Amino acid sequence: MAQAQPAAAPPPNWVASRHPLGWLIDRLLAVEPLRLLLFLQARQLIIRTAERRGIAWRARREELLQQAEPLLARSTDAATDTPPYYRARFHAYQQGNLCWQAAGEAEQATDAMALRVWPEESLQPQQAQARLRAAIFAAIEPSLSGPVHSALDIGCSVGVGTLALKDWLERREGTDVAVDGLDLSPQMLAVARVRDPEGRIRRWHHAAAEATGLPAASIDLITLQFVCHELPAEATRAVLREAARLLRPGGVVALVDQDPDSDVIRRLPAPIATLLKSTEPYLEAYFSLDLPEALEQAGFKEVLSQACDPRHRVLVAVR
Repeated sequence: MAQAQPAAAPPPNWVASRHPLGWLIDRLLAVEPLRLLLFLQARQLIIRTAERRGIAWRARREELLQQAEPLLARSTDAATDTPPYYRARFHAYQQGNLCWQAAGEAEQATDAMALRVWPEESLQPQQAQARLRAAIFAAIEPSLSGPVHSALDIGCSVGVGTLALKDWLERREGTDVAVDGLDLSPQMLAVARVRDPEGRIRRWHHAAAEATGLPAASIDLITLQFVCHELPAEATRAVLREAARLLRPGGVVALVDQDPDSDVIRRLPAPIATLLKSTEPYLEAYFSLDLPEALEQAGFKEVLSQACDPRHRVLVAVR
């Protein structure tokens, strides 16, 4: 029997449209010139903060894009339909994730995110990233009842989490493990190929997470690392149904994302919350969705939820 889950936490005040603060932020973001200004300010703040913490944001972007642009055709499946929700303006990019600028900066943004988890500690980006992933995989391990021969990282972006998953699984198994990455952005996948020069990932798939086209009951472990907060609720439900289709009996799905119970998240200062909300169009949908319940509705059992750091949680469930 699935372990009983506590009632879902209400969305943070700054997210909830029905709360005065959330309502005010929504009204501010509805004014297009102001929204665009906040969008640009959020981007500049992210870059300045990252470079102060030792991330070579702009230099690394140019290096990655120079190598990735010739790989775009190889990373594009013309048969893939892009859902309308994915064309939203994510992460201070007018074209969302479907642009070279987003792809060239995703690695740096991921390192900056890891550093933000422990702002009071003097960590190098690589140290913070390793600590973040180690905590995630430690939360997944107890739900794995046997060996993992194949894994799929859905919403893989440029492959930071995918390659970390590959490293962890091969240490766990003591042998090669077939790990694939899947994403809707061909630009992201082109950069992922650059970041995987030895071809350690079996395949980088250009496909929608809710309609992967992959064989049923073919995978032992599926991860969605920092994906669900970028999806409308119905898209999340569809992705979970697809994950259930793809997993073998006893297979495991793991969702890593912002923790609704995190004091850090719930107490974000209003200016920072406004900047964040200006770049994340589906945050309210994410915080309003009861993910443990959605997993059970998709056919999963033994749903476990665990905080893996001060800002994030891991939800793990068995097919």
